[in-house]
Amino acid sequence: MVSKDAVASPFRAPFTRYAGTSAPAEVAEEVRGKGLKHAVGELITCPFCLAPWVASALLVLRAASPATARTCYSGLAAVAGSDFLQFAYAAAQERHSPRD
Repeated sequence: MVSKDAVASPFRAPFTRYAGTSAPAEVAEEVRGKGLKHAVGELITCPFCLAPWVASALLVLRAASPATARTCYSGLAAVAGSDFLQFAYAAAQERHSPRD
């Protein structure tokens, strides 16, 4: 969500330029700037680049404050469950839709 969601684009704006839409509910952005600004832009627009850093931050949070980490993990689990249900619903619709 952090790297592609339209809602988070104001946080990426200092490092990126809007280039259009890439998928439903996702924006395509081009990295701008040079040096550190470009590196940060690459990091925050690539979900595969951002994931290890987010995972590391969650591990540090778990070590520093287990109760807070559990709250964050619960929220992330709810989002994952919601995504799973959305994909299952879309698959069921596809399977049971009339064929032309």
